[in-house]
Amino acid sequence: MAPLLWITTALVRWFRLKVYQYEVTFAIYMLTPTEKFIFNTLLLTLITMIVTGVYVYLPDHLRSIYGHLYYYWAGERPFISTGLPSISAVFRDNSTKTLEMVYDTVKDAAATATGPIAEL
Repeated sequence: MAPLLWITTALVRWFRLKVYQYEVTFAIYMLTPTEKFIFNTLLLTLITMIVTGVYVYLPDHLRSIYGHLYYYWAGERPFISTGLPSISAVFRDNSTKTLEMVYDTVKDAAATATGPIAEL
């Protein structure tokens, strides 16, 4: 039982040391409890917003950067996950079936996006 008590005591002392270092580094130790609460709340809100923004927007941003780098390297856009062929694949294929499929897909997308106005 003594090693568990020693580990708990060491963990509490380490946590208190980190709180002390945080308060001394940002000069929070000289604020009143209400000011400490406001400062810590603002800091926590800012950190939460940054982490949430990174979690939500960074994967799409990295995907976009990868698409640009792939385009500059290979000369064509990377494969789109919707299953539509790339523009270069459409022009490489001489059959009219691919062009008709792209035309029908664009026509259907325009019709669903704007309603009866886009009917051709």
